[in-house]
Amino acid sequence: MRADDAADHWFEQRTDSEAERFLNCTMPFPATPAETRAFTERYAGFGALDERIMFVIENHDGDVVGGINIHSRSERHGTFEAGSRIYRAHRGHGYGFDASLLVLRYAFHELRLQKYVIRCLASNEPMRRHAARLGCQQEGRLRRQFYTDGRYQDELIFGVLREEFDALVERERGSHHDAASLG
Repeated sequence: MRADDAADHWFEQRTDSEAERFLNCTMPFPATPAETRAFTERYAGFGALDERIMFVIENHDGDVVGGINIHSRSERHGTFEAGSRIYRAHRGHGYGFDASLLVLRYAFHELRLQKYVIRCLASNEPMRRHAARLGCQQEGRLRRQFYTDGRYQDELIFGVLREEFDALVERERGSHHDAASLG
């Protein structure tokens, strides 16, 4: 992530209240210039790799449409989580799914991790659909885990193993190949 992209990502993150409520179960105060500088210095240029690996998501025209990161990595257990945010104007075009496929492939095959975990509010229907598309299985429900938006909400936990993900990628390749051969 370049410094300019990191600053833009931080600004977008702090001003998208719907996404903040889903991702962090909170409504943040506006970011100060000092907070923006600190975020930029920490994560730009792949800084703080032990905490998270941050990437920018660009469309085919080179426009930045969001960001994705690998975090909560356990080298010992081979587990990780990923966070992504597609900027409001670019949602609904498949950028988050495509970026997730790339990041999961990187985590599974380059970092040698073996399990991807998603945690989300039970009310976060877009993330639940995203987890299903990635082949994740619901593994748990933590009841009344978060208080946000004036009520207690459950947290859902999903997971996908490397071999399950690889099978999904093969099915995707097969369906694209079949569609191409039909045309």
